[in-house]
Amino acid sequence: MRWTQRIDAGPRARGPRRGPLRWGAAALAAALCAVSVGTAAPAANALPVNDVPEVGVDTGRFKLPIGCTITLGGLPVFYLPTDVDVQGVAPVQLGPGQEFWLTQGSGSITFPSWLTALTPILGITKADAKITNLSIGASTSSPESINIAKDKPFEIKDIAIEAGKPLKVGLPVQGQPSFEVGPFTAAQSGATTLKFDGAVAEVSLRSDWGFNLPIKADCKATQGNALLKIAIGGRAGQPPAKIQGAPLNFAEPASNELVGIINAPYSCTLNGEPLDIGIAVGANIPLTVKRNGSFSFTRASGALTLPAATVNKLVDKGYTTASGKVTKLNLVSEGGVPETQNVAAAGIDIPQIPLVRDKKIVLSLPANGTLTAGPFTPAAGAKTVAIMLGEAAADFTFNGGTKATGSCASPTPKVYLVENPVT
Repeated sequence: MRWTQRIDAGPRARGPRRGPLRWGAAALAAALCAVSVGTAAPAANALPVNDVPEVGVDTGRFKLPIGCTITLGGLPVFYLPTDVDVQGVAPVQLGPGQEFWLTQGSGSITFPSWLTALTPILGITKADAKITNLSIGASTSSPESINIAKDKPFEIKDIAIEAGKPLKVGLPVQGQPSFEVGPFTAAQSGATTLKFDGAVAEVSLRSDWGFNLPIKADCKATQGNALLKIAIGGRAGQPPAKIQGAPLNFAEPASNELVGIINAPYSCTLNGEPLDIGIAVGANIPLTVKRNGSFSFTRASGALTLPAATVNKLVDKGYTTASGKVTKLNLVSEGGVPETQNVAAAGIDIPQIPLVRDKKIVLSLPANGTLTAGPFTPAAGAKTVAIMLGEAAADFTFNGGTKATGSCASPTPKVYLVENPVT
């Protein structure tokens, strides 16, 4: 019997959306066709607790610069630079040899109005698209790339084209199931970097009077294709990680930027006794960094998760309420300067919360406002700058008077927030 790890965010979670696979698909079909996709509401300063995924889950939305070579009759006719807007869900850590998927993926792409302004010349009003290659890679994993359209191309029929208006193309089309990319099998150690490897679409432009113009769009990332990095470590033999039901409610990021929430598992001690918690970080983060430039996290905020088992341990001690202050949350860079930054150095208040047996707690921190994270600059000779979660600490007060100090080691294996190619 094959066991699959399933992490469910509960009744508030949104339904599946297509994952990173679509990234390319959207890009291809995007080549000359349009399907409307709605935009999520912008996030508040504090991290909404209903948007925080379960501990061990990474949710994100990326706007990756791409370029599509448009060919007619096998000859390139023009090159179209644009962006693909994609989102999906992945585990934050992997075990040696563990199977994993990218799930709940969706994507869209917007093309400029000048593109549709050309269509009336030939009386073109509709298009059909067939996506024959939509490849997502996972470095060091097996296989290193999966073309999810290889055996069954994705087809979109009768896409309306409105002359002189931007085209917003989205996948999946209404009624289709969500995208899943996998399974990949992780290496025995190190890390795997997920990436957009490209997509190809065959587009047939049609007029009402029967004219048909076949075009092919070949789309590649243009400024670096790293989407997220997952460290590998811990015990072998872990069940496949195939996450479903995670909340995805991100506002559209800027070009070459990601917005996401990672809820990292932490093993901590409270006055020397072990406790497990989750620390979530949400932010908008650039996807690349210039050699002589820098980048910072914007709209950054966090959340503290106390799983029900941890709450029960506190209740067993006779605690009914908890409050305190986070004094340390280190971000650690690989290939960047500074090497360590404590984003909680000024202290983050933990408001008083009730402790109820068997009831998980998810608390936005800070309750209002944002955190300052960065700037980070590339170290001399670095090809990438990766930012990870490091040590954490907090001072607690229980039942209004009992003091305790909590400290947490850096997650093992590592938890990466972003890996930026240096361009």
